[in-house]
Amino acid sequence: MASRRQFFQMMLGSFSFLLPRYFRSPSSAAATSIFNPAAVAPEKYWEFVREQFPQPKDEVFFNNGTLGAMPTPVVEKVVDSLQELNRTIARWDYRPNHPRWFTGYAPENEIREKMARIVHCDVEELALTQNATMGMNEIAMGLDLQPGDEVIQTDQEHPGGSCGWLVREKRHGIVYKTVKIPVPPNDPGEIIQRFADALTPKTRVLAIPHITSALGTILPVKEIVQMYKQRGAFTVIDGAQAVGQIPVDVKDLGCDAYFSSPHKWLLAPAGNGLLYVNKESAPNIWTILASSQWDNQKDPGYRLQQRGTGSLPLLIGLGAAADFFFSIGPERWLSRIKELGDRLRAGLQKIDGVEIYSSVHPKMCAGMTTYRVTTWKAAAMQDFFWEKRKMRPRAINDRLGVRHSVHIYHSEAEIDAALEVVQEMAATPAPKSP
Repeated sequence: MASRRQFFQMMLGSFSFLLPRYFRSPSSAAATSIFNPAAVAPEKYWEFVREQFPQPKDEVFFNNGTLGAMPTPVVEKVVDSLQELNRTIARWDYRPNHPRWFTGYAPENEIREKMARIVHCDVEELALTQNATMGMNEIAMGLDLQPGDEVIQTDQEHPGGSCGWLVREKRHGIVYKTVKIPVPPNDPGEIIQRFADALTPKTRVLAIPHITSALGTILPVKEIVQMYKQRGAFTVIDGAQAVGQIPVDVKDLGCDAYFSSPHKWLLAPAGNGLLYVNKESAPNIWTILASSQWDNQKDPGYRLQQRGTGSLPLLIGLGAAADFFFSIGPERWLSRIKELGDRLRAGLQKIDGVEIYSSVHPKMCAGMTTYRVTTWKAAAMQDFFWEKRKMRPRAINDRLGVRHSVHIYHSEAEIDAALEVVQEMAATPAPKSP
C-alpha cells in the first residue's frame, strides 16, 4: 500500500495539467508515469477527487441534475482566460491568425473534437450550442413539417425538450402526441410497447429524453429509435441528463440528432451545450440562427453553432471540463455515479414510509433518484436535509418529493448520512404547512 505522501504524489501527477497552481508539485512530472489508481484504496482516490471541488466539507450538493458543481481546475481555466483577455485586449489586431477574444463565429474544432469523442461522432456532426434548449429548438424549428404531421414525445418532458414542438403545433398545425411513461418505470418492454402503440402512418418525428428530467429514468431509446426509423420518422434525443451520467454513443443509438447540456453531469460552466446531427440527416435541418456559415453543408456542426458573439472563457471551461472527465476516465467516472446511485436506492428501499418514483431496474437508473417520505411535502423534505446535515437535494413537487442526484464528488459516507436523514424524517411527524 502506498504511503500517504506517495499517494498524493501519484494523484498530483495524474491531474498535473488540470490542477490549480497550489496543488502542483515539482515532482508531478515524474509521478505521472507511475500513477495508477488501482495502487491505492478507492476511497483515497475519491477523497482526492473531492479536493478538486471548492464546496465546504460540511456542505453536500445533491442537485447536479440542475447544475453541476464545477471543479476548481475548470473554474480556474475560466477565470484565468477572462482575466487574460481583458488584460491583453489592446494587443488584439483581428487578423485571422491572431488569438481570438470571443467565440460564436469560429469552428472551434479543438473543443468540438473533445465533445465528439465523448458522444462518439465525427467532429463535423457536432455543434457547440448554449444549452439543451437551444439544441432542441434548432431541430424543432429547422425541420420541414406540414399540418397534420405527428410528433411523438413522452408525458415527462422538460420544457426545454418540448416547447419548440408545442410552438410548431400552435403555429403550423402539427399534431403533438405524448406517450405515458409508468411511474415508477421498471419494465423496459412495457415502455417500448407503448411507443409501438403510438406509431401511425402520420408520425414524422420521435423526440424523447435519453434520461427523464424529474425521475432520472433511462429510457430504452435504442430500441425505440430503431422502431421509429424503420417507419421513416426523424429521431431526436434529449440528452440533457445523460452526457456525463451514463455512456453515450450516438452512432450506436442510431438517432438522427442528439442534444445535451454539459453544465449538468459533465460539470462544465453554464452557457455551454452540444448538438449532434447525423451527417446524412443534416441536410433536412434548416439553419434557424443564421450567420456567415448558414449554408455550410460540408460542416453542418459549424453551420448550426454560429450564433454571434459569445464568451470564449466559458467555451474554454467546457474544454477543461472535458479534460477533467478524461483525466479520471469515462468508465471510472460513470461507474462511480452508478455505484453511488445504487447505494442510495438500496438504502431507501429499506426505509418504511418511503416511496420511490424513479426506476430501480438496473438498466433504467444511474445517478438520479426521486422519492418522498409519504407524509411530507417536498419543500419540507428539502429543508429538513439542510437543517440536519447541510445537504441539498431538489424539491420536485408534493406528489414526487425530492430528486436526489449523486456524482463523483460524493462519498459513500455522505450517501449513508443522507439515508440517516431520510430515516429520521420517516420517524418524525411532518411539519404543518403554514
